[in-house]
Amino acid sequence: MKVKERVIKNNVSSISIMKYSRCIGLILCLYVSLYWIEVKERVNTSIITRSLEVDGFCCMFNPEYIKTQNTPCVNLQRDILHKLPCGYVFIDYIYKIENTSLSTFHRDVTSSKKIYKTQYPVYTAILYKYDGDFLSVCPASNTTYPFVISTIVNISGSSGSVFLFDCELLHAGMINQCKKREVIQYKLCHKDDLHLLSHLQNTRAYKTDTCITQDISRSMIRKMSYYFQLPVNTFLYPLMIKKEENDTILGKIQSFIPLQYYNNV
Repeated sequence: MKVKERVIKNNVSSISIMKYSRCIGLILCLYVSLYWIEVKERVNTSIITRSLEVDGFCCMFNPEYIKTQNTPCVNLQRDILHKLPCGYVFIDYIYKIENTSLSTFHRDVTSSKKIYKTQYPVYTAILYKYDGDFLSVCPASNTTYPFVISTIVNISGSSGSVFLFDCELLHAGMINQCKKREVIQYKLCHKDDLHLLSHLQNTRAYKTDTCITQDISRSMIRKMSYYFQLPVNTFLYPLMIKKEENDTILGKIQSFIPLQYYNNV
């Protein structure tokens, strides 16, 4: 009798485990399906519909911006600062990237409000000096840190376009299939937080690389970086801030991260 009862209990337990497994599997499938969709948008639409307050980013456009070579031109400085509250200043930071992009999803951990405990949000500004695909963003993901509940929006436009976004916003460079690409990135913070971001001061970084045409495996890596952004950006961020020696355990782990796109090497 006891053996029979034990068998019944085991069968009930097995059935329960199977039900829970199916429920979890269904939830995961729904999650992946729901957030697999990506939306396209043009800069001229973003200029009208997007704002820092609601979406965590905004866009600007002016052909005059293209005159910028290193330090932002007068018009660009004025227009960016006009979007921010009083007290914000440009950090002495210029980062130029040509012909390639960091196409995995990330938050700007080297200038994060959460990590560096700044009083005010820190912002990134990117000037695009080419026509085509620019940036993929997850609107308002800066307000749901460390989670993301918004789908991916891929934004393209014309040379002279500028993005201004909260450094906590989840984003990625769009895949441009080896077309010519030239961008300049700047950082802005409140003057009261400058001392907390001293590691960014006097930065003059330039990155270029031989472009590799995107294949299925690289596209999957990009997509997985979106689904697994929470552990990467929340727990593994120290690996993306300080470069360790190549012969150390951390250095070997860093070899799998596109660390060359961060201003730490």
